Amino acid sequence: MTTYQSVRAQIAKLEKQAETLRRQELKNVIAQVREMVAQYGLSAADLGLAGARRGKAKAGKAARRASAGVAKYRDPKSGQTWTGHGRPPAWIAEAKDREAFLIEAPAKKRPAAKKAAPKKAAAKKAAKGAGRKGRARKSGAVEIESGVAVQ
Repeated sequence: MTTYQSVRAQIAKLEKQAETLRRQELKNVIAQVREMVAQYGLSAADLGLAGARRGKAKAGKAARRASAGVAKYRDPKSGQTWTGHGRPPAWIAEAKDREAFLIEAPAKKRPAAKKAAPKKAAAKKAAKGAGRKGRARKSGAVEIESGVAVQ
């Protein structure tokens, strides 16, 4: 009768044997793959290997995710930066005036968004109200008359 220990020893011996066979076969497989890659002119991206970018769409998404934004604040002691979004780091969390930590970089000035003239806004509201005049407004209130609910 075989014991647990003898079976474990056989398993270990077979694993070593399998590893040596794998190494021997691996050399042949690598040679065949290299031959095929050269024959067909394939690249790492064509094979979908890690680190290779397949297309512009995936590369663009990865770039957007990786970019957290432009740093707005810098710690003068350590040089660490913070974009101003999310939880503030410890070096700026207790600061009453964050302007001392602002990075003085020449920012691109965008033209200010034009605000709608007050006349236009009033005209829009009047137009919306005019469309509702023909319909009766329903209210959520319920009036009770002599035990019967009336809306």
